[in-house]
Amino acid sequence: MSVPEGLEGSGQGLTRRTFLLAVGSASLLAACSGKAPAPAASAAPAKQADGRFLQLSQALTGKNDLDPATAGRIEAAFAKLHPEMHAQFPALAAKAQQAQGPEALLQVAGDARPTALAIITAWYTGSVGKGPQAITVSYRDALMQRPVDDGLFPPTYAQGGPAWWTAEPPAAVRAHG
Repeated sequence: MSVPEGLEGSGQGLTRRTFLLAVGSASLLAACSGKAPAPAASAAPAKQADGRFLQLSQALTGKNDLDPATAGRIEAAFAKLHPEMHAQFPALAAKAQQAQGPEALLQVAGDARPTALAIITAWYTGSVGKGPQAITVSYRDALMQRPVDDGLFPPTYAQGGPAWWTAEPPAAVRAHG
């Protein structure tokens, strides 16, 4: 490809390098069009749980201030990892309507007791399942963090400033009942 005299280096002509770059870019775009990867499950916005699972969770944990978005993530994780347990949620929710308190609900759970305990475990640990397949649904807001959330933060969460750990811890506050 020859460049007409006078246009060489003047910025008005198409250089070989620009031509190859344009053809390569167009080829790459054509090859990739329509083949974008699906977004990761964790990148998807959390759907809120239906009211029944949230009420079941409140009945099992004895906590009325559970986060609906976290409930949605827990329910979705059970549906993915443990569909057999997820299928027991409606029956447990029906039993929760008659039982008074978490202990009473566990007593009447019958064959669904392991599922009830797994739901409680998920709320306290912030994860569903075990091992490499486990799904973390919440870390900072897991119920296990509540007893010390007035003075301690979960590991890896910065509390502020250099040497923050040398200051006197705040007085104990009863934030959650």
